[in-house]
Amino acid sequence: MKIMYSLITAMMMLFQAAAIGQTIDTLVDVGRHKLHFNIKTGAGIPIIFESGAGNDGSVWTEICKRLSQRIEAPLITYDRAGFGKSEIDTNNINITTEVKDLDLALNKLKFTGNYFFVAHSLGGNYVMKFISNNPNKVKGAVFIDIVSPYFMTSQRATYTKNLFIDSIAAIKKESIGFYHLVLNYENTSEVMRKVAPAVKTPLTIIASGITPFEGEDRQQFKNGVKRFALDNKNRTYILAENAEHYVFYDDPELVTQEIIKLYQLVK
Repeated sequence: MKIMYSLITAMMMLFQAAAIGQTIDTLVDVGRHKLHFNIKTGAGIPIIFESGAGNDGSVWTEICKRLSQRIEAPLITYDRAGFGKSEIDTNNINITTEVKDLDLALNKLKFTGNYFFVAHSLGGNYVMKFISNNPNKVKGAVFIDIVSPYFMTSQRATYTKNLFIDSIAAIKKESIGFYHLVLNYENTSEVMRKVAPAVKTPLTIIASGITPFEGEDRQQFKNGVKRFALDNKNRTYILAENAEHYVFYDDPELVTQEIIKLYQLVK
């Protein structure tokens, strides 16, 4: 009996070890549409990646590769509605419903415990909203050159939306996801400004020295990111002086190290 028990235990351990590091590519039904997920299986709190405006989950490929070589955490990338391989419910899409859909999809994927997020640019808005819905479940997040509440005022959000209005018909033909992102931009920013003050989750905020803006707007963007980082004592601010907006392209090692550092601190 003892020998049989030992064999069963050994087989279970081998099965669990084999499960770590597998890649799952799947669509998850969240009601009227499906979201595309790519999951590197692992152990511990999952790390979920939230892309910036116009991007799908593929932008995180290099960072996930580096992380998978150093930690065993599950790594989850996904395409927001209308981007990549994800479908879209054009009748009911805004930041509030999208965050609810992400939460639902994670639960359907059996990730029902705690979370750790990595967000870029506009993706920070979505993560802030997710944190406001689940303040006790998100244990930490790394924000990379996010759009801050201090930069994206109501007036600037309207101005940003209007930059695309003349091309909106062409945008709709090229990317239905970006089309709705433009239409919802003011609401997305309004929700972000509303929930940002309540975010108490430990954060590492990595700012780029070369933002996607020029002149005075560049300095205002940088100032906004730094001010947001200084809003709470459990936030760490890092300036990647020579990196452009996609810091994880220009300095992937810095981003990888900071994700691991905060993850190990809060897990």
